[in-house]
Amino acid sequence: MDDQKYGELLAETRPGIIETPDEHERILRLAESLMEKGDALAPEEEKLLALITLLVEAYDLSVAGNEDEDEDPEEIPAPHVTLQRLMYSHGIKLEDVAPLLGNPYLAREILDGKREISRRQAKELGKFFRVPPKLFSPNA
Repeated sequence: MDDQKYGELLAETRPGIIETPDEHERILRLAESLMEKGDALAPEEEKLLALITLLVEAYDLSVAGNEDEDEDPEEIPAPHVTLQRLMYSHGIKLEDVAPLLGNPYLAREILDGKREISRRQAKELGKFFRVPPKLFSPNA
């Protein structure tokens, strides 16, 4: 990884603590554009994607923890929903992730929310999608 290129990427994208819904949307769009690159991500972009993923998670947790009781809290997606979204955005099918999850039967149960993602599976998915494993399992 080239530290200078990473620094330039940080200066260009200006990631930071997310404090407003507009900034949240901007960072989400940035994450989506990086994820669309798939295997073409440079190491500096992979590191940026991991950083902004953590920023989004922190914002989502703070929003969910600070909602008034009268309002519907913005829910953080369940790990299987996150997996579904990543698969959709990358054009990936069940057959592509089944080896990471054990077999097609386990993969289907996980995608349907009937089975939790294990720590090992979360690590494999994190490597595969180039995102933090904590998106799939809080214990990863």
